[in-house]
Amino acid sequence: MRLLLRAGVVFGLAAAACGKDAPSPVDFNDPAAVSANLSAVDSAFDSDVFRSFSTASIMLDVATAPAFRPAANLLETLQPKLARTGARMFLPNLRQAQKLQAMVPNLSVSAAQGRIIPDTMYGRVFEWDAALNQYRYQGTTVANLTGVRFVLYATGLDGQVVEPVSAIGTLDIIDQSTPTKLQVQVLVKGGATTYVDYTASFTSGVTSATATVSGTITNGLSAGNNKTLSFDETLSVNGGGANVQATFALNNPAITLMLNESVAFNDPNIIINADFKLIQNGQTIRAVGHITINNLTSAVTVSVAVYVDGHPVASISGDPATAQWVDAGGQPLTAADLLALEKLFDAFENFGNTVSNLFAPAGTFAGL
Repeated sequence: MRLLLRAGVVFGLAAAACGKDAPSPVDFNDPAAVSANLSAVDSAFDSDVFRSFSTASIMLDVATAPAFRPAANLLETLQPKLARTGARMFLPNLRQAQKLQAMVPNLSVSAAQGRIIPDTMYGRVFEWDAALNQYRYQGTTVANLTGVRFVLYATGLDGQVVEPVSAIGTLDIIDQSTPTKLQVQVLVKGGATTYVDYTASFTSGVTSATATVSGTITNGLSAGNNKTLSFDETLSVNGGGANVQATFALNNPAITLMLNESVAFNDPNIIINADFKLIQNGQTIRAVGHITINNLTSAVTVSVAVYVDGHPVASISGDPATAQWVDAGGQPLTAADLLALEKLFDAFENFGNTVSNLFAPAGTFAGL
């Protein structure tokens, strides 16, 4: 995920677009420094233990949900067309909505039990089975753990567990449910260092659910090298759609990423709205998008606009196959400008992909 937020050149684009009509938001004399500052967000995920946690989370992932599957599959099919419009940044949260909706029936079962993880599984340690190439309970237990533990192993550049395995940490999924709320704590440690610590709580009805995650991710380093990302995210789904609201804040340097996205099913259309904000050094870069997909004809209409401190920078509207990006004055963007936007949208998409697995550890056990 090394492309994450390395879009410093977009600031130069913004300065040119705002130009004579608006004051320059910040000093753009050194876009490389701005880019390096933004890339710091990525470094909160930069540890072997977190990479192993990400691999384990994918392996624990729940199946996709029927109601959201057509929308997700359609967007995946249209992804090449959406790429040039920036609309592919909608995909991670739609996938996340799938996962939560898949959990709705099982959450009702968990609520009736008063817990997410069955107490018969408490203390179990899941380890890597080299013969099956997957995690499996092999008889090891740990005392006084009201949940389960997964041993984390060193992974290769492809994200796969390296064999023979080398244990580098643990992932504990701890049930903290009460009679009124289903909740788990997700705790990732490597030695004495805690890399990931967050809670995920759930409430559900017959056809709806709300999930909230709150906690921190860190690179485990100290003093000026420490990068800790604090986050709060709420995801709600029902038969008519979904809504995601989230805030992620990095401590060093101070950078905040905010998103608000909704998905609505209005037969035959799927309507997605998204609002992403990136705030650093007192400056706000904002990408606002609206996409309508006809589920019968696969016709797509996209509208995406980029702003810096409220000033329009670039926009695109219409059929993504033919529409063109233009600047604030309506002129086509240069190749360099388009590359800058591509990096910006890569930032949002890749960040969404990384955090989209935060619900997976809880979802794995919901309703068992």
